[in-house]
Amino acid sequence: MQNTKSIVTITLIMFTVIMSTSSIFSYEKLELPNNIKIGLFFDKTAKSTLSLESKTGFKVSTFYKDKFNEMFDLDQNKISLEKNKSDSYYIQIGSDLADYSQADDFLRKLDRHNINGYLSFDDNWKVFVGPFLSELNANKESEEINSDSDYKTKVVDEYDNGVHVLNEKGNIIFMYNSNNEVYFSGQDTKEEVSVVNVEGTYYRGGITAKRLSNSDMTVINTLPLEEYLYGVIPGEMPVSWPIEALKAQAVAARGFALSNFNKYEEFDFNLCNTVNSQVYKGYSVEKSNSNRAVDETKGKVVTYRGKIIEHYYHSNSGGQTENSENVWSTPLPYIKGVTDEFSLDSPHSTWSVVFTADEIKSALEKHNIDIGDVLGIEVTSLSNNGRVLSLTMYGTKGEEVLEKQKSRTVLGLKSNYFSVDSNNANNSNNDSEISAVSGNSYEVKSINLKDKYIITADGMYEIESSNEISIFNGEEYKTIKEESANLPADTFIINGKGYGHGLGMSQYGAKKMAQLGYKYDEILKHYYTDVEVE
Repeated sequence: MQNTKSIVTITLIMFTVIMSTSSIFSYEKLELPNNIKIGLFFDKTAKSTLSLESKTGFKVSTFYKDKFNEMFDLDQNKISLEKNKSDSYYIQIGSDLADYSQADDFLRKLDRHNINGYLSFDDNWKVFVGPFLSELNANKESEEINSDSDYKTKVVDEYDNGVHVLNEKGNIIFMYNSNNEVYFSGQDTKEEVSVVNVEGTYYRGGITAKRLSNSDMTVINTLPLEEYLYGVIPGEMPVSWPIEALKAQAVAARGFALSNFNKYEEFDFNLCNTVNSQVYKGYSVEKSNSNRAVDETKGKVVTYRGKIIEHYYHSNSGGQTENSENVWSTPLPYIKGVTDEFSLDSPHSTWSVVFTADEIKSALEKHNIDIGDVLGIEVTSLSNNGRVLSLTMYGTKGEEVLEKQKSRTVLGLKSNYFSVDSNNANNSNNDSEISAVSGNSYEVKSINLKDKYIITADGMYEIESSNEISIFNGEEYKTIKEESANLPADTFIINGKGYGHGLGMSQYGAKKMAQLGYKYDEILKHYYTDVEVE
């Protein structure tokens, strides 16, 4: 009986924990972050030096618990950040100081002794001199300062995470330990937005250079989430498009940022500024129309059963979106294929590309796939929505099956929504595409025209050439040209639809819906299944 009570108690506790945990992530109780960290340069693009400019001078702050805490103003219009060398030596003059004002007062006293020191921040404030390339030189200078001024000095030989701040003359004016997240932003003015120029691009918010293991300086732009979106929308959708399409894009971009918030946690930021996250180009690309779209949808996201969804979007669906499991691996109840006539008759809704067998062989080899000489290509599996799930490549050394997005990646295609037309004499699937009569429309069928006959009013005739055929549907003639007829042997024509992975919102479809009078929430609810915009 006692054991039964224990089991019941444990079960109730577990149930309570599960319910509490799930409610934390519900939309109603989710607190959206004020700020977001964007990686500008990191990993292979990390910087050993970085130039910053601000017309209004710099404001220096720390960033802690989603908030900027101002430390002091730096009246410089141009500064450079550089990582300190691990074998450098510094001299600390005096003891640690509690705040900036104490440190600045002490530094001014040293100036009267002609000691060229500068402030250093590492949890506490310090006054440093240096760096020195050898411990011998540092000790010698330390003794001279102590003798001339009676100030206590000591040599510091471990400062692995330091970042120097230099003025235009190349002199160190400040140093900080990058573990403390020290940021540089433009000083506020009433006349204009405070921004910082980072190698030719202007950014709102603050810029920091952070030292990470086995890397140069990782450069991060931290700014309010909504202001981040100002620099995203123009990079993801033309600002000349209808406002309701831009508003749908703003909601999708906001939701994408939130659902991928910890994607780059190993680099100490949230998202990067490229297509690997969302294209972000800072203040330099802001436009009033796209800013308005962000402002008028402030805080809005798409939710499914109270939780923020993965806001996938792409350029053009080609007329049909796709299920998430047919592109990635996880089935998402709100990312389901929908018929999308709004994406038709627009850029990238249809496309064709021609490959020779040698070009396909080369593309495969670049991805470490060796099947020898290419003999044929066959679409061996399609999703219910018409996209390629498997593409089999046949060669003299065997065959390779490219699944889902891999076919698109390996061949460099706009989408995996395509069919293959072969002009390869060795390929048994050497069919010609013609249009068969279906009521008053033409339904595309794949029919091999070799050794086929046509019945006319004058009798039955064998098809001698499939280069150009006209078909009458009772109202009009349609001419079908076999493009592969004039191409060399061992050529493959890929006829495709759409641009992108095909999940979620089609941007060209959103444009068309907005032109037709749909509101941004109606656009989003068309592309995402059983969702709310809140």
